[in-house]
Amino acid sequence: MTWQTKADAPLPLAGGGGLSWLSGLPEWLRSNLFRQSSGARLTWRRVLAGVLFVIAGAAVSLARTSGPGALNSTWIEDAGNFLQDALNQPVLTTLTSPVNGYYEVVPRAVSAVAVAFPVAWAPGIMSAAAAAQYALFGLIAYIASGPHLRSPWLRLLVAVPACVVPLGYSQVNNDLATVQFIALYGLFWLLLWRPATTAGRICAPLVMLGAVLTSILPVFFAPLMAARLVADRSKTAIAVAVCWAAGLLAQWSVQLRGMSNRSNDLFTSPLWILGNYVTRAVPRAIFGELALGGPGANYRGSPIPLSIPNMAVHEALIWGACAIVVAVVVIALGKLTAPHWPLAVTALVFSVLLFVGEIVDNWPIVQPRYVIAPALLLYTAIVAMLRPRGVADEVSPAGAPGSGAPATAALAGAWRWPVVVAWTPVTVFALLLAVVAGFNFRVVNTRSESPSWKRRRHSRKEHVHEARHG
Repeated sequence: MTWQTKADAPLPLAGGGGLSWLSGLPEWLRSNLFRQSSGARLTWRRVLAGVLFVIAGAAVSLARTSGPGALNSTWIEDAGNFLQDALNQPVLTTLTSPVNGYYEVVPRAVSAVAVAFPVAWAPGIMSAAAAAQYALFGLIAYIASGPHLRSPWLRLLVAVPACVVPLGYSQVNNDLATVQFIALYGLFWLLLWRPATTAGRICAPLVMLGAVLTSILPVFFAPLMAARLVADRSKTAIAVAVCWAAGLLAQWSVQLRGMSNRSNDLFTSPLWILGNYVTRAVPRAIFGELALGGPGANYRGSPIPLSIPNMAVHEALIWGACAIVVAVVVIALGKLTAPHWPLAVTALVFSVLLFVGEIVDNWPIVQPRYVIAPALLLYTAIVAMLRPRGVADEVSPAGAPGSGAPATAALAGAWRWPVVVAWTPVTVFALLLAVVAGFNFRVVNTRSESPSWKRRRHSRKEHVHEARHG
């Protein structure tokens, strides 16, 4: 075993007794899961790179919408709730009006800004804001994954899918209402992130507050939030926790005040959900929605038949996807790579937990939007397990993150795997994901098949003119 392999392995908990185990838990969490980001100064080049990442990611996401395009159309709650309310109600009224049983403050705030411009621009502003948020959460994944993955290529591999996720597009397509499902992925990384810069320490609680005031689903991060506080009781961690709790309290107040229109007596068996995680979520994450017969539900959430021309091929894709995940685990266990087990296991656990949490108090239907965050977290788990040898953590022999020279220097003279061989597993996965994202890039859904916003406005003006002049 090389020194690098030892450095990459999770640090053991100190002590053998129960009390010693508990006393060593915070340090273990800090060293293995909640790692401190590098103290690199936030330069204008880094800021520019972040801005360009968001612009490029948003542009790619907007380009996915076919038909009239994302900038000239609107749909689902963006059209029926946010835009209509922003046009016809005071700002404070719209911000405090729940939709489907919970507040959606950020989408309503963006809509209020959009209607301050000419109404012809409103759908474009709203869609661009949604796409920018996709890219923003991808950027958070890139930044927060730095202490865990090190290599910029690996960090891009867990960041870019936020803008090109190959599933869920029958319900999620550059609209403000469903940004929350991409946000769940960003919040996972936000909770792992221990920012070293002032800008990061300010932005982290604000992002958390905005996300939790838009969805109640972040409640399922309670175990990760608790672990973060055990490992890190800095002002930033406490601020993030306070914002998380305050947002959830505001969301629960909708139920407590009887303002929710959601049914409270729905329940779906967790065993049924787990079965569908294996047969629906994992295959769609690995091979994309198109190859697995489509979404299985329309934009309203009603089930629709899958398009399966060949059942044998369909079954082969389902079990082939599961085989790929099993193969990744075997490769990691065989130490053919340098797996980051704490990250991989945590991402996989929350992939399953979010999927169960999204459906357990709902109808027994696998909504396409409910697969998005679990799929993105599955990608993270796979990348963490396929981390190549040579992508070492900058750790000292004692195991303190960031306290020693780069491990590549420490390995001078030691036996190392050839670079090509070391990078082969994760490269194969990246190529597979790129092909799948390419086949599912252009989105065909109700939005792409609907009339353009310009055409709708023109038609409405004609109806008004006819009504006035008989």
